[in-house]
Amino acid sequence: MQTALKYDIDVTQTGRVELQVPFSSGVHLTILVFADESVEKPKPTIEESVAALYTSEKITFKQAQDLLNHTNWQDTVTVLEQQGCQLYYDEEDFEEDLESLTVFEK
Repeated sequence: MQTALKYDIDVTQTGRVELQVPFSSGVHLTILVFADESVEKPKPTIEESVAALYTSEKITFKQAQDLLNHTNWQDTVTVLEQQGCQLYYDEEDFEEDLESLTVFEK
């Protein structure tokens, strides 16, 4: 009797697939692999998208805050840190902040 098992797994970034099987060590297995291109990958959340843009320096912290609809900068810090971002504050961010403050003074 042959046992057939089906596993739905994703290939890692390194091209590897790992799975545990209910067989004893030393049992010979024949494995067939089918790529299922019809499976839709989950779309990234807005937080993931903003974090990716911020990490790649395509947007500033202020732009990230605006895209996340945050009025409190601490909320933006929390989201970016949860997404694994290294936070930075550069000269461009400083200039934008100064410009924003000037608008409020008028």
